[in-house]
Formats: sequence, C-alpha cells, structure tokens
Amino acid sequence: MTKLRIAAIVAAMFVAAGMAVAQDYVNIVVANTVVARIRTAGPYGSIYSREARISQRIVEALSNELPNIFSRAHDGPNLTTYQSGGLWTLAIGNTMLIQAYPEDAAGGSTKTVIAQWKENFRKQLPLAVAPSKVPQWWKDAHPEQMPVPSSESHGLPDVDVPLVREAVAIMDAARAMPAERFVRLEPNVQRALLERIWTYRRPACEAAPEDVYIRIRSALQKSREADDAKWAAEKYMVAGVTITKTRDHYRIPAGVGPVPEQRELPDFEVGPIPGLPVEPVGPPPIAPPQLLTGTPIREALLGTGLDADNQLLDVGQDFGADLAQLLVYVHVTGAPPNTIIGLTVHYGEDIVGRRLLRVADDKKLAVTFYPAQVEVFPAGDYECKLTVNGEDAGVIPFRVQAPAASMLGE
Repeated sequence: MTKLRIAAIVAAMFVAAGMAVAQDYVNIVVANTVVARIRTAGPYGSIYSREARISQRIVEALSNELPNIFSRAHDGPNLTTYQSGGLWTLAIGNTMLIQAYPEDAAGGSTKTVIAQWKENFRKQLPLAVAPSKVPQWWKDAHPEQMPVPSSESHGLPDVDVPLVREAVAIMDAARAMPAERFVRLEPNVQRALLERIWTYRRPACEAAPEDVYIRIRSALQKSREADDAKWAAEKYMVAGVTITKTRDHYRIPAGVGPVPEQRELPDFEVGPIPGLPVEPVGPPPIAPPQLLTGTPIREALLGTGLDADNQLLDVGQDFGADLAQLLVYVHVTGAPPNTIIGLTVHYGEDIVGRRLLRVADDKKLAVTFYPAQVEVFPAGDYECKLTVNGEDAGVIPFRVQAPAASMLGE
C-alpha cells in the first residue's frame, strides 16, 4: 500500500471521527423548530436528562407565563438574560428556560449563544401556545405567525387547515376546563365541534344531525387525558382523524364554499348554540346507542335479565329505580381468533364494572353487572362503553330513574 493511500485513509478516519464528535448534541425544539443545541449534560447526568429538564421548563412556561409570552410592551415574549452561577441564563417571567455551558458554544462565546437562543425563543414561544389561549390582539397584530399545521400532521389538504385549527381550538378549550365544568358543558362542546365540521365550506347547508358521532366524544376525551407533551405532538393528528371519520360517518358532501378564516370559539356557557334545537326543560333525552362500523360487534343491547326462554328482559336505556342488575347482550360475528371484547359501565367518572371477554368467530354474550356495595343502582345517567382489542367500538347511554317522591322519606 503506498504512503499516499495510507495518508488518505488516515485523513478519512480523522474526518469520520470529527463528524462523530460534531453529532454529539441534542436539539431543543419549540413549535417544530430548533431553538437551541446543547452539547453537554451539565449537572444532569446525561445530555438527554438535560434535554428533558429544559423541555419540562418550556412546558411550565407555556402554562404559567402567558402574560410574559404575549407582552404588549415587548410585542411578544418578555425574555431576560443574566448570569447565574457563572452561566449565561435565559428566562421568561419567573421561569428559567435554559443555561449556556462553554461546551454549548463549541469554542465561541456563551454570551453570544444565549443571545441567539433568546431570539429563537422569542420567535417560537408564541407559536407553541394553543390557539384558544392566544390573545386576540396578538392574532390581529401577527396573523403570519399563527401556526400552520402541515398536511403530514393531520392528513387533510391545505384547504382544510382553518377547520383543523378550529377543531384543535375546541379540543384545547375542552382540555382546559375543570372536570365539573366539562361534565356540565360536554354536550355543548360536542355539538360545537360537529357544527364546525358539518358547516365547513357548505353555505346555507341543512341543520347538523341531532346525534353526535362517538369519535367526537372520543377526541375530546383524548384531549383531556393526554399529558402536555403527548397532546402537543398528536393534537393535529387527532383533529384530522376526527374530521375525516365524521365526514365519512355522516357522508358530508365536499365543501364548495370559500375557505373561511378561523372562526372564534363559541361561548359554551351560552345556549343553545346557534342553529341547534332548543333543549327541552327537564332531564335531557338519552342519546341513542352508537356502534362503530367495521368491528365484529353487530348488536349490543341492555336489559335487566333473561326470561325462561333466554330472552332479554326490559330491553331499553331507561330503567326504574329498582334496577338491581344490568345485563349487557352483545352479538359478535366474524371475530378473528383471540379478539378481546371489553365492556365497561361508567357512572360519571366512576367505573361500576369492567369485563374483558376473549371471543372468536360468531358469539352471543350476556354479561351481568351489579351495583357496588348497595342493593340497587343509584339514580343517574350511565354509559356502557364497548371496545374491541382496546379500541373504541361503541357506547350505550342509559339512565336509572330516581325513587318516587313518596319513598324518599322512608
């Protein structure tokens, strides 16, 4: 081997080694854009532990520092830099975001690095805030900076981007509601989301259906159950799937009207929502059962038991105050081997009972639920939720009547 060739190989090895060292970093991302690049673990044990701590602080800032993120005096984030423990530090309000270590500067000045990071955070922090929490003055002053979700994140064409934003804004609003308020307003929130999807680019269309598709409820529940990081990563995908499935379910025609600007959130406290029927005085009607298509579950009914001929008794969704047991009948057809059917009875946020059943092919099931520690089911509104292999398959709302007034004093 010639000396020239050996020298070339050695040089290539040094280049490869240099590339490996250069790639020893982690990017800090806000609103899908790199705002900082860290190259050392600092006091956190590993560079990834440091990344997690910085990401946690960013989430805290997005929750607790909204007045400083949207500062009128600064026309944006009110960020400060200072030295703490010999390190240049970036903060917003009372939340320290990130510190620059000498290794982060890669031979340069940490003061210059923190200034660059400050400018990046200034641009990106407002884009990371949920649209429902962005003040109107900022939207009016900076329309170009409102986030535009990519088609890859929601699977819909660009013409549907305003609707995706509206769906995310409504789910963000539901996510922000305290539990008691959400339980009270959930029907209004569901209807609002359905109305937005139903009317989008369809001027003078007919009224939306009275039933609300189960996937709309499921989307609102997902928005409330996900942690901040998971929701930030998945909210546009959840919106896109919900819009697509709702359109398919109701066979909503393609929109032909102009693309609207994103409409303001409705006031969920004020009812009825324009265009919807006025709710009657008294308890709301029980929603009909909803079974998703494309699952092995062909039929699901509620009753109070079986008669001598194994026929379901008192089939329905409205039961008297003496309901001592609830029988759920499910007919499964064409189920692959080891299909898991889940049945869960909910009373508000409480779970009365859950059953998981392994089935295959064609099967008829009768599962009985009993009240916990009492003789009869307490009065109120319930739901029997069905799943197939852990995925939503349907829901049957039902009601247990209150005892007659003459019995209340006994």
